Amino acid sequence: MTSEGGQRYGSAYLPCELGSGTGSPESGDDSAGGGLIVIGSMKWPLARLLIYGSVSSDGESNRDTIGNSSGSFKGGIGGGSGGTILFFLQGLLVEKNSSLSASGGKGGIHGGGGGGGGRIHFHWSNIATGDEFVQIASINGTVASSGGSGNDDGHFGEDGTITGKECPVGLYGTFCTECPVGTYKNVAGSNSSLCTPCSLNALPNRADFIYVRGGVTQPSCPYKCISAKYKMPNCYTPLEEVIYTFGGPWSFAVFLFFAIILLALILSAVRVKIGESEVTYRATSAIHNDAYASSPFLLSLAEVPGASRAEETQSHVHRMYFMGPNTFREPWHLPYSPPESIIGIVYEDAFNRFIDEINLVAAFEWWEGSVHSILAVLAYPCAWSWKQWRRRKKIHRLQEYVKSEYDHSCLRSCRSRALY
Repeated sequence: MTSEGGQRYGSAYLPCELGSGTGSPESGDDSAGGGLIVIGSMKWPLARLLIYGSVSSDGESNRDTIGNSSGSFKGGIGGGSGGTILFFLQGLLVEKNSSLSASGGKGGIHGGGGGGGGRIHFHWSNIATGDEFVQIASINGTVASSGGSGNDDGHFGEDGTITGKECPVGLYGTFCTECPVGTYKNVAGSNSSLCTPCSLNALPNRADFIYVRGGVTQPSCPYKCISAKYKMPNCYTPLEEVIYTFGGPWSFAVFLFFAIILLALILSAVRVKIGESEVTYRATSAIHNDAYASSPFLLSLAEVPGASRAEETQSHVHRMYFMGPNTFREPWHLPYSPPESIIGIVYEDAFNRFIDEINLVAAFEWWEGSVHSILAVLAYPCAWSWKQWRRRKKIHRLQEYVKSEYDHSCLRSCRSRALY
């Protein structure tokens, strides 16, 4: 014969029930229930309760199974149910190897059922919240209200309860601890399900939720960027902040494109204005003087500042013009073989070497053309300004070469070479 395990009874919140016992009038065997332990009161709660050892309101376990008065065999007696432990307090410490228990007793042999677990309730007072929060309980030992075990085929008693006063916002559980990082709680209660996960929609990709003392009480959970190089609140780099200020990468690209175009137009207009005020254009026709007046002098087609044209033309024997459009693909160049008008006053071989050197100076570098091609795609006005600037630099370089670097060795007259 077996007996059912005992069921719990009474209120889980503010319990005030004694544990029930078991017994047999025929055998005289019995098991006592747990008692009632109350410490503190609502009006006068304990500031702090320290438990070193054991506080117990357990139900009694059954000892033996005895036959009845006629000597026939009887089933086991059940264990006593756990009692009640009720604390009114502000803080609790259960030290290591210490215990707080209201468990049910074990059932007797030959089918005795276990006693039901008792009630343990902590009625907390003055729970601090927010930045003033402090841990109200430290449990290093054990707190138990389990049902007693049955013997042989006897059933286990139902587990009791361990409860606490409802926790304020941000806190949960029997001991009112902070909700885990990444959750918030904005209602009163102790159930862990009240700690609601924070919405990930408002969390930037480069951010993590952070710990908040006293728990998070609003759906907008605080977070911080995963690295100092990212800036709150969106955890963008400084460049990304600028880009997203304009509505995102595509909007920023369109804005940047038009800004570059506008800037290029302004710079082009300024450069043309400055160029017109500094550059004196050459006459379109060649000037021919007496073949015996002086040695030849090389000039470019345009944009070469210098002495007045009246002074220059008096010393010219023959004017030579560069050929070609003066572009990066087809730079200026002079033809080989001296013209008939000066063939009598120059050495042809030396003149051809001079042509090689001057054509080399007039040629553009490969990178100058590459820059022009890139600018022509991104911002054509900038490409035009770049070409004009490199042309002027090339003209000045040619002028410097002819006036300062070339030794005029192609001239037949020693006097003419000496004059230069």
